[in-house]
Amino acid sequence: MKTLSKALAALGLVAAATGANAAATPVSFSFSNSAIMSSGGAAAHFDDLFSFNLSRATLMSGGLLTFSGEELAGVDVTSAYLTRGPVTVALTQFGAGIDVDEDVFGTETWTLAPHWLPAGNWQLHVIGNGFSAKGLEGYTVTLDGRTNNANDLPEPTALALVAVALAGLSLSRRRAR
Repeated sequence: MKTLSKALAALGLVAAATGANAAATPVSFSFSNSAIMSSGGAAAHFDDLFSFNLSRATLMSGGLLTFSGEELAGVDVTSAYLTRGPVTVALTQFGAGIDVDEDVFGTETWTLAPHWLPAGNWQLHVIGNGFSAKGLEGYTVTLDGRTNNANDLPEPTALALVAVALAGLSLSRRRAR
């Protein structure tokens, strides 16, 4: 019975160790431009660039949301994407957005589907036009991610440890008989 207790304790330690290391470290970035304002009836063009650094590979997702102080004004984001050297990851627009020529105004929503980004210096590009002559308008981008800890056990290793613990449990039960 002592051997069975030891085997169960070993299995518990393996499960605790693999579960504790499986925790991910959260990463979050927020960017915004709340001062887009056209003048004299002309659209206010913006081409914003934000930089951030990832210390290790990170599963990122997020979104961009436009806002306006006026009911019929709008921010028309024409492009939103992340770059790191030759790597480009685009945000995707949901809905039709705004169309000044057709008098369609409102809020635009863009999303970044979950995507693994390698470690390094990244840049967020947001390009578009603002159409409010009376109030401030802009956008906010939030990027959230999870990065695995460097001490994580690779999944095959964790499974192998569990298999060894179960084999030890089986052997200990046979010897006890």
